[in-house]
Amino acid sequence: MRGVTNLKKSLSLFFILILTFTLFTPFAQAATFKDVPDSHRFFDDIDFLSDIEIITGYPDGTFKPDQAVTRAQAAILIGKTFDLDGEKRKTPFADVSSSNTASGYITSAVEEGIISGFPDKTFRPNQTVTRAQMAIILAKAFELTDEAEVEFTDVSPSSAAYPYIKKIVSTEITYGYEDGTFKPNNPVTRGQFAAFLSRALSYFTTDAFGVFFLNVGQGDATLIGLPNGETVLVDAGPSDEAIAQELDALGIEEINTFIATQPDSEHIGGADYVLNHFNVQKVIDSGLKSTSKDYTNYANAAKANKVTLTNAQEGQNLSTDEEVSITVLHANSKAANADDGSVVLEVSHGEIDFLLMSDATIEVEKQLMAKYNLDAEVLKVGQHGAATATSQEFVDAVAPVFAALSHGKGANYADASVLKRLTDAGAETMSTTNGTIMALSDKESFYTMQFGEFEAGAKTAAASKTLQ
Repeated sequence: MRGVTNLKKSLSLFFILILTFTLFTPFAQAATFKDVPDSHRFFDDIDFLSDIEIITGYPDGTFKPDQAVTRAQAAILIGKTFDLDGEKRKTPFADVSSSNTASGYITSAVEEGIISGFPDKTFRPNQTVTRAQMAIILAKAFELTDEAEVEFTDVSPSSAAYPYIKKIVSTEITYGYEDGTFKPNNPVTRGQFAAFLSRALSYFTTDAFGVFFLNVGQGDATLIGLPNGETVLVDAGPSDEAIAQELDALGIEEINTFIATQPDSEHIGGADYVLNHFNVQKVIDSGLKSTSKDYTNYANAAKANKVTLTNAQEGQNLSTDEEVSITVLHANSKAANADDGSVVLEVSHGEIDFLLMSDATIEVEKQLMAKYNLDAEVLKVGQHGAATATSQEFVDAVAPVFAALSHGKGANYADASVLKRLTDAGAETMSTTNGTIMALSDKESFYTMQFGEFEAGAKTAAASKTLQ
């Protein structure tokens, strides 16, 4: 897809939310370790990783920040960060039994190409991780590509670790020492590893932005978090209750732009709640009207909050962030029905494209294919997965890597033929019936996670998928 290698990893739900969107509220108070006072050099890093449950302390309430990290411990930390399968199982190494606590994470990390064993087919789980090994592990785990020009007196350019050290220096994970050395053979302590990992996560999410396909039942609601901190909500689901629960659970306090892709209740049922409670400054509308109560409530809320309903125009960029474009590919205020008039959006962040189809029909798909290159990494499937959209020709044109379906429970809303087309095309699919779906982009790659259902404002993580 446009020459991009589309890696998809499932990252820790909690650090993504905390680092990427400052508008989210903290989850819980971090654990306090009696041997890590707030004056400790790595207090913030340890506190953060503890809060998101990547690191834990010991039963006696200590963290032991000066204790060296073993290869097994490093595998566990990386595994928790990337939500790798940590279930204990047989490994390819003679010195790591299936009963070893780290066996699952070691096996998963090896399968991901993050960590490798030794030529003698051992893993040496109790061996201390050196600074050189730490550089290799982090550079591989986060797929770092940029390299800094470095000249450490104790690191030969011909050494195996040299290119990886250049990469972690370029991302400011570490700088080396003031005397011009890197000390590649020095052991890495638990405190140091926490600092390195925390910095890697911070660097990774600097340019990230996220798209949330909200679990609102039989309807559409997509939240876009822009890198500049502003939020865009595309549709508001079928009811005030559904959208309120989702936005409250995510800690959203303000929505800068609201886009109503069409006037059916499945899209604007909760729009009046959004306009009345989230200080919406701009509303983009399909231009189509309805006689329904939900539409009347929506229009009255816009009037009461002195927000003008502005018709979407084809070719218009609705983004307020120069890092992201939200382009209107289709809008027809004179369409004979709401579906044919649906606002279709292409959201682009670097090399990653999201195609949001609203309730566009097969006829609209034909129009779009005739005008645009629709190739996109993420597809929000049209018409909630019904057979009246997502034709074979359209799937071929988009060639999605990932497809999100937004529909309700209790009925077979997503048509089997549509699902088959998507899976046959190689797309991984998720449905909001299993919880809100998040896709996070860093301009070159994208990452997915699915939340469990939000209950009483609590966030629970459902089983996530690692997609390659």
